[in-house]
Amino acid sequence: MKLLFLDIYKRSSSRISKDTAGGYGTENDLGDNFFAKILSKIVKNSIFWPNLSFIQLMEEFDFRGHQCKYLKTTGEYFELDEKYDFIFVCSSIVCFETEIEICKKLLKNSKLFLCGTIGTFLTHLIPDEITLISGNYEFLPEQLDNSKSNLYNLKNEKFINVLKGNPDNLNIINWNSKNLPKTKNYLLGNSRFFFPFISTRGCPYSCREYCTYPTTQGRKIILESNETVSNKLFKISKKFPKSHIVFRDPVFSINIKYTKNLLKKIGDLRLDLSFSAELHLKNIDDELIELFKYANFTGLKFGIESAHKNVRDHVNRFSIDNDEQVKIIKKLNKNKIKTVGMFILVQPNDTTESCLSTINYACSLNLNIAQFSIFTPYPGTPYYEKGNFVKNFKKFEECNQYNLTYDHPTISKKEARFLLEKAYKKFIFSKFKYFFTAQNLFQR
Repeated sequence: MKLLFLDIYKRSSSRISKDTAGGYGTENDLGDNFFAKILSKIVKNSIFWPNLSFIQLMEEFDFRGHQCKYLKTTGEYFELDEKYDFIFVCSSIVCFETEIEICKKLLKNSKLFLCGTIGTFLTHLIPDEITLISGNYEFLPEQLDNSKSNLYNLKNEKFINVLKGNPDNLNIINWNSKNLPKTKNYLLGNSRFFFPFISTRGCPYSCREYCTYPTTQGRKIILESNETVSNKLFKISKKFPKSHIVFRDPVFSINIKYTKNLLKKIGDLRLDLSFSAELHLKNIDDELIELFKYANFTGLKFGIESAHKNVRDHVNRFSIDNDEQVKIIKKLNKNKIKTVGMFILVQPNDTTESCLSTINYACSLNLNIAQFSIFTPYPGTPYYEKGNFVKNFKKFEECNQYNLTYDHPTISKKEARFLLEKAYKKFIFSKFKYFFTAQNLFQR
């Protein structure tokens, strides 16, 4: 069968990633002043990779002998270049209306599958003829194999939720395929290859109150065996030496025993690769730091979110106390591991003063990079479903983590954007040298 994997993006002067926020996507629109616009443009022109689940799905169908093509397009206008049996569309919230507009035009030509969890919470906006595929949908081909079924049997289905599969059966993605965009990091002239990679799926942490990773991947952890992961990394190292691997696990240290064993295996292989990952500060101990160094992990990313416990507690965000955060970050700096801290401004319990305090706290931590965003209630999360807030947006595409999309009790939309601009400007000018040495900016 001929299958088209269509990746649709709205027009934007900022970088859009559909692999972040659990596949909901983000748009690095860092502010409205001149400084923020320049920074947004640097990020847009420096970094891109497509949704990892979407590309893995294509890889699985390609492995099974189907003729697969990846196509990235921008804007509402699109025409098919040829006839396809089925079209898979990568869905997100950050490009949602644009995606649906093109889908409506394509329905007369082919059967469409909309891939991504967000669509299951916005079904009233999606044509009935489109089949929604949610969850860890890269396991769909395996599910079809097990049921001795095929895509034609799914033509009349409205909703398919792929909860689980065996990650050891997934193929290594052929990033050198002529269909795929080159995943390079051009930030400040660094053009080496880098590849997104995932070894664990799912997250049971309490911050599911507002975080979309448990909503899309589930709360149960799905682990790919250390043997399979290390074998795949070995092949990448041989084919693309000196590359950088970005682990896209929601929390790389979610199973600390598994993580330590994996780091030991990676280090033993002496791979010609470097790595970075996102994890929780509470899981970092001296042994883990040594293993990160042994495995050549050059960067770690972690959520701090707010300097204030009451702000974090209001949205069920568990964090170690500030003094402990300072100690761990100092240890990472001492061991020459680059640090990226993530902060969420304008949370429901925030005030202007608490946001400014969080910005000052970020500047005091000696991080290599601080990433600031604005609290965004997402459809499907417990916070959104409770409905204890007033929505303040016209399109779902505005829900990009850089706009205030709900009525905050004390902070306006304009002030939220001002705080965002202030955060980036203050941090970058206070940590100028670190900004120009950090790698793999904005991967969440």
